[in-house]
Amino acid sequence: MRPIWILLSILILIVSFQYQNIAAFIGIELALKGFQELDRNSDGHIQKSEWPGLGFSLVDLNGDNIASKDELKEFIKEFSREFSWQNDVNERYDLPDQLKKGSFISSSMSIPVGYYIYIPDSYNKQPQKRFRTVYYLHGGRPGNEARSVYISNFIHTIFKDNSIEPALYIFVNGGELSHYNSEQKDSNGEDIFIKELIPHIDSKYRTIKHRSSRGLEGFSQGGRGATRYMFKYPELFSTVSAGGGSYMIEKLIQKNDGFEDDPRDDDQEIYYVGKGNDAWSLAKDYKVSKEHKIKFLLWSGELDPNLTSIQEYAAYLNQLEIDHSLFVLDGVEHNPFAFYGKAGENLIRFHLGALADVD
Repeated sequence: MRPIWILLSILILIVSFQYQNIAAFIGIELALKGFQELDRNSDGHIQKSEWPGLGFSLVDLNGDNIASKDELKEFIKEFSREFSWQNDVNERYDLPDQLKKGSFISSSMSIPVGYYIYIPDSYNKQPQKRFRTVYYLHGGRPGNEARSVYISNFIHTIFKDNSIEPALYIFVNGGELSHYNSEQKDSNGEDIFIKELIPHIDSKYRTIKHRSSRGLEGFSQGGRGATRYMFKYPELFSTVSAGGGSYMIEKLIQKNDGFEDDPRDDDQEIYYVGKGNDAWSLAKDYKVSKEHKIKFLLWSGELDPNLTSIQEYAAYLNQLEIDHSLFVLDGVEHNPFAFYGKAGENLIRFHLGALADVD
């Protein structure tokens, strides 16, 4: 493999791990040079068979097995955005009309905080009905509320084509450190979500305001966040599905007394996220108390680099006798869109088959 191919492959892998602003690691121009070398006939497209290593499905958003130069450029721009509490969706995304942009004024920060919400057609057709909610935590650091909204396409299609009573899906902005409170970043993503966004949604929309009708889902950084929140706030959620999370990083936080240090990234700033504020310690504490019963699903693509750590975490939950399921999907990389494209109905039914549909 030529050096430029290696750089391009590393670029995609770093984005798939989602641990740093990739613009600081490798520029768009260098990535495009690698693209040009792969594009043998200079038609502006690369076939999947020509792609070096993992990461093709992240760029090939429409799943046609062809990646264009524009797709790569937009992909890199999307994953190297500066953090903001309000974000517009990438113009590359073709999204259902049922996905709406919302915001509220944070009581702790006195600034607007954005979110996106998928509102099914039945919400307006049945004005007396209250709806279940599923909150989705994005991957990436920093991520934002617009990062994962492409999933709403799959949600909309599944609700339209199946006999599933729909729910409201809310896409969360997790703050600059993604689903942590952080004095270093002056960003309380955890508190904004738990103490402000959930009450806002319950007051603005016709939701069923009880844990038995509220689910939580996340991918990668969001999968880790969903796992921690599940054990920290079992009174809020009754179904939780966590995909693609690196429980190796969670283990290091436990080992380092609350400091997050990713060995895959030598240049990463080390953040203090709180002693005991990791998925391993929190699971052990939950085992002791078990205040509320939670239905928990771990999910991963077969080709996801985090799969081994997910399997190790599942084994740990077995040791603690904490009920859970593990779903591994063949042929899928570290990509929630690819996972939803193949098995989104499974994830939706996991939540809505268990969440109470009565107030």
